Amino acid sequence: MPNTTLARAAIAAVAALALGACASPQEEAASPDGRSQPGSDLAAEAGSTEVDGPEPRLVVSDADSGRVDVLDLATAERLHSFEFDNPARVTTVKDRYAFAVDGAGGAVHVVDAGSWTIDHGDHTHSYTKPPVELGALEGGKPAHVIEGDDKVATFFDGDGLARVIDFAALRKDSIDVGAVVDADAPHHGVALPIADGFVVSHSAADGSDSRPGTFEVHTAHGEVEQRFDTACPNMHGTAVSDTNVLAACDDGLFLATTAAGAWTSEKVPYPAGIGAATRPTSFRGHDGLPIHVAAAGPAATNDGVLVFDARTRGWTHVRTPDRALSVALAGDGRSVFAVLADGTFRVYDTATGAETASSHVLAAPYDGSDESATLPAVVVGGTRAYVSDPASKTVTEIDFRDDARVARTLDVGVAASTLGVVGL
Repeated sequence: MPNTTLARAAIAAVAALALGACASPQEEAASPDGRSQPGSDLAAEAGSTEVDGPEPRLVVSDADSGRVDVLDLATAERLHSFEFDNPARVTTVKDRYAFAVDGAGGAVHVVDAGSWTIDHGDHTHSYTKPPVELGALEGGKPAHVIEGDDKVATFFDGDGLARVIDFAALRKDSIDVGAVVDADAPHHGVALPIADGFVVSHSAADGSDSRPGTFEVHTAHGEVEQRFDTACPNMHGTAVSDTNVLAACDDGLFLATTAAGAWTSEKVPYPAGIGAATRPTSFRGHDGLPIHVAAAGPAATNDGVLVFDARTRGWTHVRTPDRALSVALAGDGRSVFAVLADGTFRVYDTATGAETASSHVLAAPYDGSDESATLPAVVVGGTRAYVSDPASKTVTEIDFRDDARVARTLDVGVAASTLGVVGL
């Protein structure tokens, strides 16, 4: 393990280039020196300590046991382990919280990972506290957790309901549900908080498909305000930004846009050559950016990486030398990252698709013949990317601005299936 002092210096350098928890991590914009000014104009939450600068933490979920660990990224010290009943998929929210989905157990455990930064424009405030579970949301077959519009919505497929928590409640250590969104019938669906309401999946008209057939707009009070005519057969993969909602469908990308209180929708064709086996099934992006990235199909049939620009409705199809197992987007939107089956981490220019850097991150190439093997995951935190290697139970930290240099390898001791970075 690298010297702790050097590790903290590296983390401080990352934090100095990252936005605070008031927005998604961004590499370009930050306060002048990236440090908080303790006690100047913001009171610390009860039980928290204001610190000199961001102290980011890594949230790691174990694919085998369901354990969720929170690590100090400066020292790689495990600060806390949460033991859940079943393998959990973790979604980080507001650069502070972790929502661990226990699909088999019918619960979503809400964890405060205990590190966050608030950006005041000309300075920031950073805080830490011990990680703690705030409670659990219960329901039938929990699935998607979607952040947007100062809220987070968890959709329960078995109930056809989304339970919504306001960030204001989370900041008070509460998981009190502020709204329940009814999607009319149980199905594999989603609720996307946007424009003081929700875009909600609606089950297929004939009831023959467990996946939604279209979407509708719900007000904050639950009333159906509008149903879109644009169909979305076999929806799988959604994203939300300030004014757009998008969803991957069998026949193209569903895109709904709000402007001046009115909604419109359209279907954007996939690039030439993208079909049922290579269409996107999940998206990655950042608040405030119109760029969304996705693997072009699952690992078995993957054909590279797809980049979508909601402003231009344009696609970039990045042809990778091996199958893309996991993808992520830089906070400034300029680079897309992919972990390939050959064991490499690749950096591509978002606009052109050209490869700009690469490094070796997996101990061995990914064995696609093992259907039970856990896929590597990649997540961005400031100017670093973190890649899990489930086979070797490690996480690699990469300085993607320095020619994709491997900064260090963390022995996390679990086959990490999902990762999250908080505190920046």
